[in-house]
Amino acid sequence: MLRSWVIYILSLLGAVAFFLFYKMWLSWFILIVVISILPIAILISVMSAMFLHLEADAFRKVLKGEETEISFTSSGVEAFPFALYSVKIKLIETMTGEVSMIRFLSQSCTTDSVILKTDHCGTYRFTSAKVRVYDIFGLIFIPRTMEVAGEVVVLPTPCIPPAMPDLSGFKARGLQKSNVPNAEIYDIREYVAGDPVKRIHWKLSAKKDRLMIKESQEETFGHSRLYLPLSRDREKLDHYLGEVLFTSKYLLTHDIEHRIRVLPSGRKEIAFDVATHEDLDRAIIEILHMPIPEDLEDE
Repeated sequence: MLRSWVIYILSLLGAVAFFLFYKMWLSWFILIVVISILPIAILISVMSAMFLHLEADAFRKVLKGEETEISFTSSGVEAFPFALYSVKIKLIETMTGEVSMIRFLSQSCTTDSVILKTDHCGTYRFTSAKVRVYDIFGLIFIPRTMEVAGEVVVLPTPCIPPAMPDLSGFKARGLQKSNVPNAEIYDIREYVAGDPVKRIHWKLSAKKDRLMIKESQEETFGHSRLYLPLSRDREKLDHYLGEVLFTSKYLLTHDIEHRIRVLPSGRKEIAFDVATHEDLDRAIIEILHMPIPEDLEDE
């Protein structure tokens, strides 16, 4: 911008000097043209800034390492398509709070794409953009802050853990009441008014001289748990997330409900019950939105 002003001032001084030494229509015309550049620049900047609108196409989920980009589309007054604008957007990674900047220079009524690095898992979010709208000569700019919302969730890739769970170890831990009739496992209790007659244990009732009922029972199984350690080391965190994702999918393929536990050191546990693949997707997305405390120590 300083360079543009230097060129303009030198041009203006040259036009004035030419007019003073050569007072003809050509010198007058050149002087008027040079003087008119500044008000034209102001008009272009003001009008373009008033009607400029910026949108982002950035609500998506991608896998770690998958190439992706954020698209920004500008629109405004079609009479001023030659206005220029510079954009600066703060991109925040939700989990660690790391901040990076997106910068680009473009022309009004165009679409620009910015490549986003997906080297690590997490959620990358921005909510506003600082925009400077310039005239075509680069003399005047109008600053604006625009609401431009966007979010890119970078998902982990499954990673086989060093030791897989032994499915044969998931055994029943107890019995509970069941609504299944004629179950193989049942308990015996005294008859209560309203109990179905077909459940009466006649032989035992005859021995005890009072009515006894068969109450169906079913086995209850222990709730398997997956522990996700948090870390501010991005490589470690990506690896932990990949192992949990792989193990959780493995358990779901064997119809084993489980729980993913996230327990930051010295803080309250956050748990996610997983019974379906949809539950797993929701849990992973929510984990990728969780901020990791700055004072967290790796275990």
